Amino acid sequence: MAHYQNVPLGFRFHPTDKEIVGSFLHTLLVDRNPLMPPYSNFIRACNLFGNKLEPSEIWNKYGGPQLVDQDLYFLSGLKKLSPKRMDRSIGHGGTWSETESFKLIEYDNGNPNPIGRKRKFRYENKGSEEHTWWLLDEYSLFVGPKNDYNDRSYDFDFVICRMRKNDRASSKEINLKRSSQDQVQKKRSTNKNMKKDHQMGSTEESSSHVQQGCSSSLTGGELVVSYDDVDPTDLTFFEDNPIFNIEQILCETKVEDACSPSNSENVDSSYSKWTESYMEELMACI
Repeated sequence: MAHYQNVPLGFRFHPTDKEIVGSFLHTLLVDRNPLMPPYSNFIRACNLFGNKLEPSEIWNKYGGPQLVDQDLYFLSGLKKLSPKRMDRSIGHGGTWSETESFKLIEYDNGNPNPIGRKRKFRYENKGSEEHTWWLLDEYSLFVGPKNDYNDRSYDFDFVICRMRKNDRASSKEINLKRSSQDQVQKKRSTNKNMKKDHQMGSTEESSSHVQQGCSSSLTGGELVVSYDDVDPTDLTFFEDNPIFNIEQILCETKVEDACSPSNSENVDSSYSKWTESYMEELMACI
C-alpha cells in the first residue's frame, strides 16, 4: 500500500481505453515524458511476456491482494519473435492466449482514424491449478493512420497491460471444490448406509438359519428352542428375539416336562392300566 499512500480517500484507478492509449501511452512513447504522480503509482514497469514469474507471483509482488475494486496496470515491453509474432510465454509453461478479436480504439473528436488497439488474453497452463485464472488486456498505440488495421504488427515496442483475476474461473474452481467435497461426503454416507444394510441383512440371515435349525416344544406356555447353528455366546441375537429361552440354550439342556403334549399319551395309558388293575383287586375283595 506504500505506492498508494498519497491517493485521496475513495479514489479508484479506472481509466478508459481511450485514456490509456491517447493519454498515458502517448505521453510515454510519443512525448517521451514520464508519468507523474499519482498515475506513476498505478502504472508500474514490468515485462509480462517472457517473464519467469507466475501471474499470481506478479499479482502478489505488486500489491494485488491489497487492492479494492481495482486492477494492476503495467508498462510492458514486447518480446518479438518476428514483426507480427510475439513471445507470450509467462511463468513455467504458461502462455497468454488471445480470447477474442481485437478492438480498435478511436478518438472522441470525430477523427475517423483509430489511435490504437486493444487485445484480450487469458492465462493458460493446463499443468497449473491457476489455468484460466488470470486475464490480460493489452493496449498498443498507432503512430498514425494505417492502410490495413487488420495488420497485427506493432508500431512501438511497449504496451500498457491491465491484469486482473478471472472471477468466473475462480468461482468455478470454488464450486468444483465444493462439489468434490459434497461427493466425498455423499460417498461416505452411502458406504455407511451400505455397511448398515449389510449388517442388518446378516442379522436377518442369522435369524433365518436359527429358525430353520431349531426344534421346539411347548413347556409351561413358553417356546423352548434347541439350536444348532447359532453361536450361544452371541447374546445380541437373543436380546432381539426374547421368545428364546436363553438359559436353556446356553446350558444346552433338553428337559421334557412329563405333562407336555409329547408325553400325555403315555401318561394316560399308564394311568388306565393302573386303574384297571386296582379295580380288579378291589372287586376280588368284595
